[in-house]
Amino acid sequence: MRLVSSLKNAVVPSGRKPRTIVAGPCRGIVMSLSLRTQTQLYLGIFEKETHTWLARLSKGIKTAIDIGAAYGEYTLYFLMKTQASKVFAFEPDVSLSPYLYENLKLNGLDQSMRLEISHKFLGASDGDQVVPLDSIESSVQAPCLIKMDVDGAEEEILNGAGKINGLPGIRWLIETHSRDLEVACEEILRASGFQTRIILNAAWRAFVPEQRPIEQNRWLAAWRI
Repeated sequence: MRLVSSLKNAVVPSGRKPRTIVAGPCRGIVMSLSLRTQTQLYLGIFEKETHTWLARLSKGIKTAIDIGAAYGEYTLYFLMKTQASKVFAFEPDVSLSPYLYENLKLNGLDQSMRLEISHKFLGASDGDQVVPLDSIESSVQAPCLIKMDVDGAEEEILNGAGKINGLPGIRWLIETHSRDLEVACEEILRASGFQTRIILNAAWRAFVPEQRPIEQNRWLAAWRI
């Protein structure tokens, strides 16, 4: 894989610039991308295993919640590819804010009245810099899809979402980063009446990995009938 990476860096130009995503759920969306680190997003194969589930879970939604918005690809998807009347984006890492706002501006969405951005952490408690997801419960209209990618705080965030998880029409798409956290998240969701499905990595990931230095990188889908 190091050889492939070296060859890629030798032929792929460095630097970040606006590029139109060519395939996948975000096809046609413009983002400032570095092809050395974001080629899969540009080609439409980033987290490809989730694409069918993303389309299914986002069908007919009125609210979308992007927990761990990062560069904003899912936020943009919710704004541009769904009919959600309200999109919440949570990203506490302020070093990513310039990229998020740039990508919104590239698509004319930096002033969108449908979008609400928060730089607070989500958790099970309520404080100055940490709030539970339930803090926005009164603003959630179902159906609602919640995408979560937070690298370790999944269980804590779910524990702060008891009221929201009691609403009808709530759907989750969670990236899990350890087996223990995956089990904990699944138990919380099932106890709240959700059906769940673990989304496994595709076999071809052995040749085209996402190259994330974490214990586990796969997904959990959950929904209530």
